[in-house]
Amino acid sequence: MKRYVLFIAAVALFGCCERASAKDKVLFSLNWIPYGLHYGIFAAEGQGFYDAAGLELDIQRGYGSGETVKRVAIGSAEIGMADMASVIVGRGNGLLVKQIAVILDRSGDAIYYLKGTGISAPKDLAGRTLGATAGETSLLLLPAFGSGAGFDAKAINIVNLTPPAKIPSLVTRKVDSMVTFTTEEPAVLAGGQKANIEIGRFLFSDYGVDFYSIGLIANDEILEKKADVVKRVVDATMRGYAWAIANPEAAADIFVKRFPESSRDLTLAQWKITMQHMLTERTRTRGLGYIDREKMAKTLELIKKYQDVKGDVGVADVYSMNFLSPIKAAN
Repeated sequence: MKRYVLFIAAVALFGCCERASAKDKVLFSLNWIPYGLHYGIFAAEGQGFYDAAGLELDIQRGYGSGETVKRVAIGSAEIGMADMASVIVGRGNGLLVKQIAVILDRSGDAIYYLKGTGISAPKDLAGRTLGATAGETSLLLLPAFGSGAGFDAKAINIVNLTPPAKIPSLVTRKVDSMVTFTTEEPAVLAGGQKANIEIGRFLFSDYGVDFYSIGLIANDEILEKKADVVKRVVDATMRGYAWAIANPEAAADIFVKRFPESSRDLTLAQWKITMQHMLTERTRTRGLGYIDREKMAKTLELIKKYQDVKGDVGVADVYSMNFLSPIKAAN
């Protein structure tokens, strides 16, 4: 009888320990294939920040921000990474998703152009060809860029290209310019160097088009029902970004160990550009991920003006600061 009691006690103790050590499983959807922009996420994974927070993340590649917003809205992913325009448009279409932390405080939309072709200022793009993917945010905001740069962007001749075709089309001179994200700059410049072509850049934010873009997102239901889990994911993720900023070389090692098929030099160059857009006066003061209400309101106004946003979407509908702790980068 005594042995039976001891056995039951041991089973009960084992069950308690097992429950205590059980981690919350979270499916995390990226916005695209893993690359330098995502160093902070994989640094958090590699440094054990998620594990220490009682989390078990299944990090999956994305297929564009719009698709990630849909996945998060319907609950096939709990947390995601997506651009703010997709969140706003999705919200208007009934996809109840909010941004809960900003990754890039300064937008990274840019136009890359061929030097030596008479283009030295944005106005010189008039009458020239620009490679872009139909529906991408940078293309839709081209009129705002033109307005800020002092010319009519309608004078640019748009050539519809798939994302993988843009850089090859530029370096083979099939187009005079292309629109993309600055995190693609290392690949753009490498392509130009290989083709012995000089390439220049116009950054949208230099011409008054600075808005919130890439950030962490979750749907309204999980924000209400699993607030503690969301807060732990956001906290561990932003700690990962802070660590990767302070330790870029070590973060590169973690990334290539996780993805041995990737280029260390290329992804590290992408990460260094990402850091430039993360580290601003605001994030140095307020902490990484901080969302400024005034800037978010301007972002909403901008997207409503240049994209098809249905319904009455207000600024409080598209973001929340309830899940972010102040985490400052040491860099």
